[in-house]
Amino acid sequence: MFSLRLNILLILIFFFNAQMDSMTYAARILGVFPITSSSHQIVYRAVMKELALRGHELVVITPYPMRDPSIKNYTEIDVSFMNKAWQSQFNFVEGRRGKITAHGMMVKQQDFGGLLCELMLSHPQVKELISSQENDQHFDLMFLEMVLTPGIFGFIHRFPVPSIGITSFEAFSINYDSVGNPNLPAYAPDVFLPYSDRKTFFERVHCLLFLLWLKYHFYYTVIPTQDAIARRHFGEAMPYLGDLHFKPSMLFVTTDFIFHSPRPNVPAVVQLSGLHINSPKPLPQDIKEFMDSAPKGVIYFSLGSNVRSDTMDAQKRQIFLDVFSELPGYHVLWKWESDSLPGQPKNVKLAKWMPQQDVLRHPKVKVFITQGGLQSAEEAILMGVPLIGIPFFADQDFNVKMIVERGIGLKIEFTDVTKESVLKSLKNIIDDNRFRENIKRMSVLREDMPDKPLERAVWWTEYVLRHKGAPHLRTAAVDMPWYQFLLLDVIAFLLVIAITVFLVLYLSIKKLYHSIRSFIGKKRKLE
Repeated sequence: MFSLRLNILLILIFFFNAQMDSMTYAARILGVFPITSSSHQIVYRAVMKELALRGHELVVITPYPMRDPSIKNYTEIDVSFMNKAWQSQFNFVEGRRGKITAHGMMVKQQDFGGLLCELMLSHPQVKELISSQENDQHFDLMFLEMVLTPGIFGFIHRFPVPSIGITSFEAFSINYDSVGNPNLPAYAPDVFLPYSDRKTFFERVHCLLFLLWLKYHFYYTVIPTQDAIARRHFGEAMPYLGDLHFKPSMLFVTTDFIFHSPRPNVPAVVQLSGLHINSPKPLPQDIKEFMDSAPKGVIYFSLGSNVRSDTMDAQKRQIFLDVFSELPGYHVLWKWESDSLPGQPKNVKLAKWMPQQDVLRHPKVKVFITQGGLQSAEEAILMGVPLIGIPFFADQDFNVKMIVERGIGLKIEFTDVTKESVLKSLKNIIDDNRFRENIKRMSVLREDMPDKPLERAVWWTEYVLRHKGAPHLRTAAVDMPWYQFLLLDVIAFLLVIAITVFLVLYLSIKKLYHSIRSFIGKKRKLE
């Protein structure tokens, strides 16, 4: 009897220990997200909110706060004053007219990233957080946005705890460097380039040159510039920013292998496409009635949160108005940022903000005219709505390229917008059922996953917490000098051996040749 009780006790102890090992205690987590774009922030917000609902305590620095008092364990440091800097720096409609290159856009945005770092780190509440005593502010984990602002990696020095990098679109090659993920310009281009995985020879040349330029520009211009900014706020004792760049335990990227092309990733890279997708909600009554009453269907027109439709010149605006007025039976929902639109047709409804996901869920939506933002593309795919992409900047050219290659939509270059091109594209999408069939097929593929992206994000976050940064996932590539990672030292060694062998053979043959000639010459003289 005693033996039975002892066995039961041992089993219970073993079970308890196993449970303890797999449990994650409520953690205090810092989130730092400087990018002044609401479409990016909704991705980060989804993860932070879910972690708070799971019982963790969150402190989040953001220019787009939720302001939800019902979540008691969620503190926000509001840096929304930075949004004015973004709006004053960029006019993407005019920028598209200037045909700015990927290189030019990257330089301009990374320069702006330095300004964002300075503005955010100078905010009184952020300065108070940085200067706080260890007993006053302790964190177990931090999330750091990895888009334009490596200067925020000074927080890794200030709070030496495990960190997770996160991006709201496909990561740049320099972001992948931080966790040792390989750069593959042959078929996985940087997201600012408008190429798919099936490239021509000269596209591959461009991808390689862009990769080399980006690495040089980032490590020898951006990092030193933002290192100086970070030192002003985190102190001279801070390690070099280029070293802190390689400290994250994991990288969360908003990609998948369905819309984006398949590529190999190290275990520290977690793909989380569709993080921001919400549960269905009822549409506002006026929008619902407008959509329900459309005899033939609805066209939804939105250029996203960064590109303002009302900055279009009068000629381009009139083209869209003329097209929409010539579509009898179709209603048009247009995200328009001003109070009025001169010449607005009766079948067009305007709104400064649209509940986009629920609009796209409406069965009467036939086509979505979009700027090609990743979050918009993800929503359209999940809701099964074909697209017409009009890209303006950043990753939008790449996204629209994928939309066209996947057969789920068409592209119109903004500078080439005419009444004929818009009308033709709309009719092609509406009349050709292949676009809707293709996007429905992609929607099924996106849904056929073992878990939801938000569940995956929380699980891996808590995994990093449970395993103290999960150092076992850190590939040796992170700590290798670049020449070792590329095997340049090995290649050089083999070249030296090959050249040495060649020289030895050459000299030996040359000496043998001269010896033979000398021998033959002497023999002839004797004869």
